[in-house]
Amino acid sequence: MEIKRLSFNLLILFSFIIYTNANAWDCVYSIYVETGNVPSGGTSSNITIFLSDNSKAQLPIVNLKDWGLMGPTHDYFGHGEVDLFAGKGPCLPGPVCSLIIVLDGYDSWYCDFINVTTVGVAQSCSQKHFVVKKWLDVNKGSAVILQDECSDDDDDDDDDSLKKQV
Repeated sequence: MEIKRLSFNLLILFSFIIYTNANAWDCVYSIYVETGNVPSGGTSSNITIFLSDNSKAQLPIVNLKDWGLMGPTHDYFGHGEVDLFAGKGPCLPGPVCSLIIVLDGYDSWYCDFINVTTVGVAQSCSQKHFVVKKWLDVNKGSAVILQDECSDDDDDDDDDSLKKQV
């Protein structure tokens, strides 16, 4: 419990430091990643993610370990572990609703979930929880996962309103 409290306090402090150095178009992205508690679920490979919104605007985070808040000696993406990452980048026009995960290495990795929280000046705070529960395996050709949970409901609503008018 103490580690969770320390991690949360570090996240708040790190967010404040980044936030005070940010311009009006920057957002702070906090990312929790849980590696599955399955045999050989962990990886030493690099993980790259691409965050997207409904407009398909994208924020690439190459080598997620570079955003790591667990310390330079921490073993990221370990079996059954939850790792914390944070950094700043340009704000996406809308909330994150799509995720691409890329495993760059020579082994496999089981991703249980990824949680993304976004905070920015004059921006609505948002949080998205992606339940992944999939293997990424370079040797089996499945080193990329697309988790697209963006809604096209806006287009459907426009069609429905047009039908009602006719």
